[in-house]
This record gives sequence, C-alpha cells and structure tokens, in this order.
Amino acid sequence: MAAASEEKHTVTLPEGVSLHRLAQVLLDAWEANPRRWMNGAQQLREGAGQPSVPVPQDALDLFRLLRERHVDYLLVGGLAMLTYVKGRNTKDVDLLMSVAALEKLPELKIEDQKDFFARGKFKSIQVDLLLTKNPLFKIVAEKFATKHSFAELEVPTATVEGMILLKLFALPSLYRQFAWERIHVYEADIKILLALHKPATEPLFALLAKHVLPRDLAELKKIVSEEQQRIAKAERGNQS
Repeated sequence: MAAASEEKHTVTLPEGVSLHRLAQVLLDAWEANPRRWMNGAQQLREGAGQPSVPVPQDALDLFRLLRERHVDYLLVGGLAMLTYVKGRNTKDVDLLMSVAALEKLPELKIEDQKDFFARGKFKSIQVDLLLTKNPLFKIVAEKFATKHSFAELEVPTATVEGMILLKLFALPSLYRQFAWERIHVYEADIKILLALHKPATEPLFALLAKHVLPRDLAELKKIVSEEQQRIAKAERGNQS
C-alpha cells in the first residue's frame, strides 16, 4: 500500500507535456498538504474563511502573460526540478527575475519582500521570487538559462548547473537557521542532479567563491565531493 501511494505522488514535467500538468502539480500539492487542514481550521475560528485553493487556469494565465509581456524570467525551484528529475509535488511557482521585469506584471501582488526575495500572489497562485539584485542570481539569469518546451509554449528555465548553484548558495543560510526540512530537500535535490546529470562542479565553486564565506565554501565542496565519490563507487560496483 505504501509503495502504491509513493508512486501515485511521484511526478515529473517532461518535454512536450501540457502546462495543464504543471498547474495540476500545484493543485495536487495543495490537496496533499496536511497543514492546509490545520490552517483552514484556524482561519475558520478567526472568521477568515477557507484557505485559497490554487486554480489551474490561473497558473496557465501566469505563464501566458509572462510570454505576452516579454518578461525576462527563469523558472526555478520545485517546478524547475521536475523538468530534470522525478519528484514530489510543489505548491509554489518559483521565478528568478529583475525588479524591472517584475514591474511588467502588476497583476502579481507582492505580499512580502526582503533583500533579494519576495513572495506574492497571481490570482490564486503563490509565487516566490528571487531578484537579480543579488549578484549571483543575476549570473544565473544571464549564464545558466535554457528553455523547457511545454505543449503550449516554451518556459525559460534554469539549467542543471544553475539549479545546483542556487541550492548551494542557499544552504549555508539554512544551516544557520536550523531549517532542517528545507536543508533535507535542497541536499537531496543537489545529490540527485549530480547523480543523473554529472555536471562539472569546479566552475560552479569558482563562481560561488565570490558570494559565500570561505568556511561555507569549504563545507559545500566537501558535501559535493563526498556525494560524487559515492556516485562513482556505486557505478563502479554496478559495472563489476
């Protein structure tokens, strides 16, 4: 029974899939999230009504509007991961863009903004933003962009290397916050990208060196090196 449940919630976004599948990922994550029941009960007690349900059509409208307005952006985060690996549902759309690009989309209502990050709502869709005011985010936008073809349109997406850069950059801050759930997810994402795609990591660390503390860089190198050694050892074992 557990294995069947696990398979049911394993998702991916292969080339050519409809944007409707992307929208369904967001809805599935909302439906599967146990916190919505707790939050919903709290909101009802406070008279705030039911928590917002992500409407699939709203997700489709978001990406069509981004294209129609010629907004420069990259898809990152959980949805971008699903274009490279199988994984679980994700409840947010994560986009990397400049402040100038964000101004082209006034329909995206910003609810919170701090430093290089913002969170907002496009209709019923939660959108998390990484802003290119951060120099490393700007590098990812300029040098680590590709396009993922959906049935309806192409979506600018961070490359495997760009995804690893963003996750490595985030980890030291998460360690200091003891954000164990996110640490587990980010480390797992990095490891599976390393295993499946074998990206060159030395150039990534050369870029990171300008944006993280030396002791953090050393720890990140250790994590990646140990995982690469495990991958190589496993592959040698399969060949023998």
